[in-house]
Amino acid sequence: MKKAITFLSLCLAILTSCEKEIDIDYNSITPLYVVEANISEDGAVAKLSQTLDVIDTLWNNNIENANVTITGEDGSIYILHHDSAGIYSSKEARGIPGKRYTIKVEIGDYVTESSSVMQETFNVSDSYLYKIEMMSDDEYALRIDVEDDGTKASYYYVLVTRNGEPYKWMIMDNRGQYGTTEIDIDCFYDSDSNDDEEDILNDDDKLDIEVRKVDRKTYDFYWSVAIGMDTRSNPIRNFTNNTLGYFSACNINKLPTITFKKQEVEYLDARNRNK
Repeated sequence: MKKAITFLSLCLAILTSCEKEIDIDYNSITPLYVVEANISEDGAVAKLSQTLDVIDTLWNNNIENANVTITGEDGSIYILHHDSAGIYSSKEARGIPGKRYTIKVEIGDYVTESSSVMQETFNVSDSYLYKIEMMSDDEYALRIDVEDDGTKASYYYVLVTRNGEPYKWMIMDNRGQYGTTEIDIDCFYDSDSNDDEEDILNDDDKLDIEVRKVDRKTYDFYWSVAIGMDTRSNPIRNFTNNTLGYFSACNINKLPTITFKKQEVEYLDARNRNK
């Protein structure tokens, strides 16, 4: 969102002072629709919303009057029903590996679509926390070992939640080393660290990890999101009609909850020796 900001000069004089209001002119833009959706072997879910101007007083702008359908190239059709807060879902939807699925969202006269190919199954052979020594502090990382059929490039999206709230995410591909993929998510810190409080782990924090095998189109979307976080630019379009967001037909692996215990986390070299 572009913002035109005009800074008025602050005049200072000896033994005197003056105050002026800062006039900030925000350019208003037409709201864009945002769709975040996926279909897997366990069902389908879509969150619909609109972008907000910086001066809006609303916390969110969820869409609750849409028609959402997912159609498979095998002829299957699933209708997603509105649950709450702009969330639409279908427990009957079942993604079949290798099949292409198309989501269609209708909001009045507005129509937007996106498609994605359902990915094959995969296995997570191991997952654990380890630590590495960085200067005078220890830095913690999460290792996830992923295995698939090893015949072609695979793309992964990993979401880590801490105590039920989003914490970290990462994307990884295995181009060049098919079969086994080592995914490392770093920048975890213990409670003795002076780093950003949002990254700090405390004893008994619970980490839930979800690994998704996604298609190249979804991977490229997340890659553009990561780039946009540094460049302050919007991600690439995954939908038609200027809609933001993504649609992913993905295979999902949910891992057992990890409870963080500072004293139980080993250095990576020591852990490898003890295997």
